[in-house]
This record gives sequence, structure tokens and C-alpha cells, in this order.
Amino acid sequence: MCDHVIGETRVRKDCVLNFWKAVDIYLFKTHVVNKKLFGVKTVSLLTIHQTEGPVDRLMLDHALLEDLCEVPLDQFVPQTRQIFAKRNMQVAEEPRDHASVDELSQNGSDGLVVLNRLIPKNIGAFQTLDVVGLIDYRSRSVLLKCRQTGEENSLFPKFAFSLQIIEDRLSIRYESTENNDERSILWLREILLPRMQKWMESAVPTNATGVSTSSIRSLALVDNLEEYNCLFNELKQKYGLSMVSIWPECTDPQKFVFEDIAIAAYLLMLWRKERNETGDKTLQSFVDIGCGNGLLVYILASEGHRGYGIDLRKRKLWDLYPNGEVDLREQTLVPSSASLFPDIDWIIGNHSDELSPWIPVIAARSSYKCRFFLLPCCAYEFDGSKYQRQNCNLSQYGDFLNYANHIAEICGFRVETDRLRIPSTKRTCLVGGSRNYSASDYEEHDSKIQSFINERTKVTNTSTVEPLKTVTDTWSSSFKPRESTEKVRNCTQVDRSVINKIVMLVFDELLAKRKVLPEFTDVNWNSGGTITFADLVKTIPQEHLTALKAECGGLQTLLRNNHQIFRVESGTVQIRIPTKVSSEVVDAGLAKKMKKVKNFKPINFKQRVCWFFANHPDGCPLEEQECRFNHGS
Repeated sequence: MCDHVIGETRVRKDCVLNFWKAVDIYLFKTHVVNKKLFGVKTVSLLTIHQTEGPVDRLMLDHALLEDLCEVPLDQFVPQTRQIFAKRNMQVAEEPRDHASVDELSQNGSDGLVVLNRLIPKNIGAFQTLDVVGLIDYRSRSVLLKCRQTGEENSLFPKFAFSLQIIEDRLSIRYESTENNDERSILWLREILLPRMQKWMESAVPTNATGVSTSSIRSLALVDNLEEYNCLFNELKQKYGLSMVSIWPECTDPQKFVFEDIAIAAYLLMLWRKERNETGDKTLQSFVDIGCGNGLLVYILASEGHRGYGIDLRKRKLWDLYPNGEVDLREQTLVPSSASLFPDIDWIIGNHSDELSPWIPVIAARSSYKCRFFLLPCCAYEFDGSKYQRQNCNLSQYGDFLNYANHIAEICGFRVETDRLRIPSTKRTCLVGGSRNYSASDYEEHDSKIQSFINERTKVTNTSTVEPLKTVTDTWSSSFKPRESTEKVRNCTQVDRSVINKIVMLVFDELLAKRKVLPEFTDVNWNSGGTITFADLVKTIPQEHLTALKAECGGLQTLLRNNHQIFRVESGTVQIRIPTKVSSEVVDAGLAKKMKKVKNFKPINFKQRVCWFFANHPDGCPLEEQECRFNHGS
């Protein structure tokens, strides 16, 4: 084992047994502690069984690790077997998809050999790295080393190091070599060690449905994480910057654009995997129900898939898509025999609100071969009312996920659950890719679906349930879709003079907590302090707060609407620091197409006067050519 101690800490005795759960998180979810990484791919996983010798410990040492790091990747498994055979040990290959150090510690093995590939977020700046890990269950230790020690990288230490717990002492140690670097040693001591302690001492986290997350992987249905990462980066270059630059909606483009790009990359990988498995090279068709801004439809269609989007309300962005390249339909969809898509391969429900429980039903009834992808957000019942939680041990969202999964199973789907990499707390998706009954039972199975719908919507007369072919009315007489015109409740209808008074009151309160940032010391620019909303509401007249509450529920929405002035996060507000004009170049191809769109007007920040230039006592800290807004020239 490694000799030199990098850091050591004491762990609560009742949490010592959580060591392997913490190791699971670090080995297979390294990206949660290293933000430069996109994810981890397990290349090989082998269990170790000792055949002879003392049984107190395996003695998986540094020399053994060095030998494994020299093994060619294409010969890793057979040559690893030979190396361990010389030490009177046997290794057996395990399924990589279910890698769990904690679970495998309970199946009688003495240790593990893990070969992981670290995939960077920025594929232009970093290369993938392969890390070999030796796990010794008897000595409760993990020995790790990167195979690419001769290359410059900031993703993983170049030297071998170990994680070990003895009694209640957790330590990180390393083997002293010429490859040691202080930055890695500091990271191991100041970042990894306390994080391991936290993972061990915290209650083991669970997902929304109550399942432990220590062994749950995101993008589990993607067969090649590296290809997904490359595709995601490719789509970002093709659509990301262009869409952000023309975004006409009041929502945050940085969130919604890149979220839809991530979902598009996921679906494209899922569909590519399906084509490889079936041998059918025809690109899948789709319908996106509740398509919103239509960006997901635009990307999928641009990548060659035939499909269209439906939403009860048109968005501003629809008019900015190139004519003829995207099919978006403004339509109120009521679940009925008129809402079937028999020639479509996939039904997509991406935050489809009151239609979320209907997505598996629509897919099941459209055709036997129709599949679905559901990413639910708000929880609804079949009649369009809010879903009432049934399991008090789960959140409403987690309970609804279980309910949606049950609906899909009633509809005859084999359901798979996955977690997406998107900037959202609600990122669990359900995928129904095949049926659990034969095609000959298709019509018979439909009556079971309708009986379930009737039961959930409390329809008393269920004796007249008919097969789908004779049903021509709505599937639920109590279903009520939302109004196509959305009521404005976002502070935009509040009297402008009231808004201006509140903005200035908040601004003055923040300025009173004077603070000059180092980058603005030359101009002595006051960036103000930080105030909680609890303290802030005490300074604002009650009649102003009442006017806000009638519109949107409070002060926070108003300040978020003025995001060019304020930064709101974690229940506090502060002045937003002005940033320089981005030097990023918009994708020329899409920008050229957008110019051909009728009435297309790209956002020009310079048309607006800089708020700080006009209202801050110190003016704007940036020169006009650096500022996103104009200075009155």
C-alpha cells in the first residue's frame, strides 16, 4: 500500500460501514466531485478470489497496480487473469452495467479490479483518461492510478494513491515518486477527503422514488457515454449559441436551450441504439406532445427524423425557425380516438403537464409498435386535476413517477427508468420501448387500459367498456385541458411606477452595504452587499407588496424579471456584476438561415441603455465598447 499520508480524518463509528457506498460514488460518479468531467465509463470490472495463502488480507500492492497499468487495453482481461494467477488468485469478469463496489462486497469476493475511463466535459481541451483501481475488501482499502501518467492533465493525479479506513480513521495516502504534484495533493486533501467523509456520514441519499442513489447512474440507457458526449458537444456547436443569441422568450435561454439539446442528444443516442439492435436503418418518426418552444422538434427534425410538435399555445420562437424545416402545430389535444398517431414510432412527452399520464396511453393505443419517452414535471391525474400523493414517504414528484410507471405497465410496456444530464431537478425519464404482450392480444389489452382509466377517474358505469375500434368519443369525459391563453402572473401587469419604486428601494438597500470588488478598484465601483428576502420585505411598503402578490406571489419574481440589475439565489439578492460583451461567435450557418425568416430581428443589446450607467451613483464600471448595453451615445 501507499506510505505517505496526504490527509486523515475521523469518521463517526456508526458510519464506518458506509465506506464502500462512498467509494461507489467516487469511482463511478467521479464527475460529482470533479466538475471538469462529464462522466465515467466502466471498461472492465473483475472480482478477485484468493485460492491459497493466508486469508486475513489480499496484499494488493503498488507493484501489482503498476503491472496492471502496463497491460494493453485490448488484452486487459486475459493478461490480468495471468498476473493474478501468479499470486494464487482468480479473477472473474462481472457485468459492467451493474458495477457496485458496495453490492459486490456482499457476494463473497475478496476484492475487485476496476478499469474506468474518465470522460472530460471539454473534449477539445482534454483527452479521456483510463484509471485502474484495486479494491481489497479485507483491508478496506482502494488503490488507484491513472494509466496516462506521462501526459499533461488536470483531471486526475498522475501518481498512485489509496483510500483506506482503519477503525474510524479515513485516510488518503500516496506513493512518493517524481510525478507528484502539489496541486493534486492539495485537491486530494482539501476536496476528496472531506467529500468522502461527508458521503459516509450523511444519510445515504435516495432518489425521488425512495431508491438509494449510491448505485444509480445517469444515462444508463445510453450504450456509449463517449459518443453521447461527442454528440452533445456537436449539437451545442450547431444549435446552442445561435439559439441563445436569438432567444425571444422571457425564460432563461442558458437553461432551456441546453436542456433541450441534452434531451435531443439522449433521444438520438437511444434511437441509434434501437436501430442497431433491430437492424432497421430507417430513422424513427416522432410527435412531441406539449412541445413548448419547439426547439427539441427543430433539432430532431434537423438531424433527419420525421416528426412534428403539438402545443395548445404558440410561442414567439416558432416564427424564427426556417420556413419548411420544422412542423409545429397550435392545437388543443383531448385524449380520444382523434388523438392517435398510427404512423408514428415515438410519442415524446417532455414536461407535457396535464397530458403526462396520457402519454403511455396514447402510445399504446396509436399502434402496437409505437413507443414513448416521458420526462414528467408537474403531477396530474387523467382528468387534468393535480395528482394527489398516495405515499407520504415520498415527495409528490416521486410518487407521481411511480404512478406514471404503473400506468405504462398497465398499458403493456416494459418500462425502463433513466436520469438525464440536464439543468433541472426533475430529470428522471420513463422509456417504453417494447410491450409485454403479443401483437395478437392488442385489442383485448385495450379494454384493460380503459378500465384502469375509468377506475382512476371514478367512472361508475364500467360495464359498457368497448374495444378501441368502436370508441369515438373522449377516453375520459372528465378531462379538462388548460386554457390556450395563459393568464399573465409574472409582475408585468403591475403599475410601472410601483415596479420602479421597488427596484430603487432594493437597489439603495444593497448599495448601503458598500463593497468594492478587486477588479473594479480603479473606478472604485460599489457592488453592494447581500440581503435576504426576509430582511428585504421589511423595507418595502405593504401596499407595494400587496400589489405584487396579486400578480405573481411576491418580490422574488419582480427581481428575477430585472435580472440585468439583480442576482437572486438561495433566498438572497445582490447586485449583478456587469459582464463584458461575449466574444463567442454565433454559428454562421443557422444565423444565415435566420436572416431569411420574415420579420426576423436578432436581439441587439446595444439598443438598450445601460441601467447602471443611468442609475448607479458610480455609473457603469465598464467602458461602452465592453458593455452589453449603450451608454447614451
